[in-house]
Parts: sequence; C-alpha cells; structure tokens
Amino acid sequence: MTRNDLILISVLMIFSLTPLAVNFDSEKNFAVIKIEGAVVYKVDLSEEKTFTLAAGGGKNIIAIKNGAIAVIEADCPDKICVRRGAIKNVGEVIACVPHKVLIEIVACPRR
Repeated sequence: MTRNDLILISVLMIFSLTPLAVNFDSEKNFAVIKIEGAVVYKVDLSEEKTFTLAAGGGKNIIAIKNGAIAVIEADCPDKICVRRGAIKNVGEVIACVPHKVLIEIVACPRR
C-alpha cells in the first residue's frame, strides 16, 4: 500500500462514519408505508392514530403512538410483522411479506 492508498482509505472511513454523528430528532421522523414497492402513505410519527391497511388480500392494523409505529394485528399466517414490535429509529423496517407491505422509518418525507 502506498501513502495515497492510506489517505484514501482514511478519508472514506471518515465519510462512512459521518451518518452516525448526525443526530436525528425522533419527533421529526416519518414512516413510509409501501405496498408492492409503491409508496402509499407517509405518516408523521408525532401524531397518534390507528388505522387499517388492506393489501395483498389481507389486512394489517397499524398503530402510531409515542413516536413509534407498529403492526398490532394482521391476518397473515406467520404474523412476523406483529412480532417485530414497534419501530421508531431511522432505518428500521417492518415487513409483511404475505401482504407485500413494507414500513420504513425515514428522517423526513421524500417529495
């Protein structure tokens, strides 16, 4: 390895750790809900509500409370999405494969 290789590796490592230094305010987080890959909802996690999502021939009951979102009931056979529990941090996801539903926490909604 040359000196330039070491400099390049060091710079890349610093940039790769930069997202860890960013402090995301959980009150500003949103959940993006997709069905079959298409965005159907962008919900603010600071609002408390419960709603039913019909998708993939079934339904999921989704609750938003205390800055987190969870699938609290589903009629899919394995209920992995329900057992996943609530999520609130950027990058966390809940997936209901039988219903083709994906819920992901993002820092701000994409326009």
